[in-house]
Amino acid sequence: MERQKQYLDLAGDFVASIGKDYRFEFINRAGRELLGVGLEHDLQAHPLYVHQFYDATTWQALADDIFPEVLASGDWSGQLKLQNTSGQSIPVRLRLLPHLDDQGEVRGLTAIGQDQRLRHALQAQEAMADRILDSTIEGIMLTDAEARIQRVNTAFTQITGYTADEILGSTPKFLRSSHHDQPFYDVMNMALRQAGRWQGEVWNRRKSGELYLQWMSVSALRNDSGETSHYMSIFHDLTEMRAKEAEIQQLAFSDPLTGLGNRYKLSQTLLHQLKPVREGGSGSALALLCIDLGQLSPINDRFGMKGGDQLIQQQARQLQRELAEYLHFYRLAGDELVALMTDATDPAKAARYADKCIRLLQVPVQLNGELIHLSPSVGIALSPKDAEDGDTLLANAQTAMIAAKQAGRDGYHFYNQALSSDLRQRLMLEQQLRLAVQPDAELGLELYLQPKVSLSSRHLLGAEVLLRWHHPDKGMISPAEFIPLAEESRLIIALDRWVFDRTCRMLNEWLQQGRVLPSISINLSARQLQEPDLVDWCVATVQRYGLQPSMLELEITETAFINLADTVMGQLGQLKLAGFPLALDDFGTGYSSLTYLRRLPLDIVKIDRSFVADICDDPRATTLLRGVMQLLDDLGFAVVAEGIETLEQAELLQHIGCSCGQGFLYHRPMPVMDFVVLLDGPM
Repeated sequence: MERQKQYLDLAGDFVASIGKDYRFEFINRAGRELLGVGLEHDLQAHPLYVHQFYDATTWQALADDIFPEVLASGDWSGQLKLQNTSGQSIPVRLRLLPHLDDQGEVRGLTAIGQDQRLRHALQAQEAMADRILDSTIEGIMLTDAEARIQRVNTAFTQITGYTADEILGSTPKFLRSSHHDQPFYDVMNMALRQAGRWQGEVWNRRKSGELYLQWMSVSALRNDSGETSHYMSIFHDLTEMRAKEAEIQQLAFSDPLTGLGNRYKLSQTLLHQLKPVREGGSGSALALLCIDLGQLSPINDRFGMKGGDQLIQQQARQLQRELAEYLHFYRLAGDELVALMTDATDPAKAARYADKCIRLLQVPVQLNGELIHLSPSVGIALSPKDAEDGDTLLANAQTAMIAAKQAGRDGYHFYNQALSSDLRQRLMLEQQLRLAVQPDAELGLELYLQPKVSLSSRHLLGAEVLLRWHHPDKGMISPAEFIPLAEESRLIIALDRWVFDRTCRMLNEWLQQGRVLPSISINLSARQLQEPDLVDWCVATVQRYGLQPSMLELEITETAFINLADTVMGQLGQLKLAGFPLALDDFGTGYSSLTYLRRLPLDIVKIDRSFVADICDDPRATTLLRGVMQLLDDLGFAVVAEGIETLEQAELLQHIGCSCGQGFLYHRPMPVMDFVVLLDGPM
């Protein structure tokens, strides 16, 4: 008997012998661990009964129905929940058998049980994986090593039209269109065999027969022996996205009110037209006419914004109808239009067309039954005489337009250096900013830091670098004033690099002083991301200060990426390879896409304050943010919440899985010395 008990102690399952009085006569080692009964517990001296390990309802079922059934007729199997000595509820798969003595008489029960906790956990994980797969907009298909389909998600069915029941066990060849020849698929299969991965665009056919374009990534999954056991295909239907891209491009380049090109379209046009000049060539002579319609505010006050919009639409149509053959028109904002002349070797020709614009706009127009008279003003800037880049050319044309308005309206003004005092002040401010961003200048620009903290402990985790300008004469100038000035005058690149250099200098000083460096993040502007030497310059700068790229986190805005996706992708990949952690700032304010998140080499995603602001008041906002957090966590991104202003927001963010954040609840942006005090203080 003792040898038999020793064998039973080696079993992984719970085995116990139970008398007719429902007292445990024997419990093996696995059973004692499950029940929380020590190995030294003597069941004879200190008996244990079955009812001690079940709640009242379960015990009643055992005593009244199950045990009598087993004692009378034999076998019973089922799943129950027992409670161990610690009060923990444990699901167990239980089998009960009658225990016979040597004479064949029933003397009790034998119980054999299996702990179901791991199985339930795996089932829960599998169910969660199923929900995740079925919640993504990407189609997913899993095949075995022979390419027989074993699993597809909901998006697969939505994209292809085929249900899982229709295709499981088949190969994906039924999806093929006639667009690709066999060598195309041969190259795909060769890549999978040699590299274990292939991705690219594929034309497939839906169940309806419709051809569609998809971006597909196929990966070979290997078992513990290194052999390919499965293939995972993830694909995104590009059909709708391409249509949306065309729509977005139309919106990106067109003013929705007038249909004219917008500021971005003008910027791109000037970038192209002035490229020969920037590269040292002569280029063509351009004239940029900045047109102010005049007195729109009183019209808006009298007729409402709708009336003002109608007036702008009428005037834009009038200019297009009469002068589109000679000028390209754009609308920047409000009542400000721009006309581009691409053949302006003679300034007098630009003046003549400026005069024609004025005379056309002076013609009274009907608005709600009334005649409206406008007093337009036109500013003219010439290239290459006045500027060799688009931003400066536009800024100079706007400066000239202001001079024309100050001269009494109903006229035009060429850009020159002898403008009014106010305009010279603006130019002086621009010049002072230009001097302030020189590498060794000390003209009032100052780094500020906004701490990032652990939401649970409020411990300092890092900081975001910001910029302030203490002007020697004007005092504190808001970033909302000097950042647009920097963008208009093409100083934003120098400003970005000044901040980057000073941040590296600051970190170097901290290292010399023996401080442990926190995570420090710096914003990169959209303009900076277009600079061809960006990566080399960043790497050289951190090396000059004895730093590693991993010490500086680089942030880009979602909007900057969407607008400059092709240009930015290569830059970001090189920055990532160089070792810089990359963060996507203001997530949720642009055209977010799982495809972009999957393609971008990001480490961190910063949730925009607009997501955080309403989570305590709007259940839908909370649900949306919880879904976003789950998605980002599944994709492996670290998450930082921005704009936390209340304790309630912080607690709710923690509850849905966010561990790091920044906002006025914790700290406002502060000078470097104040941050050092915080850094050196107790955690």
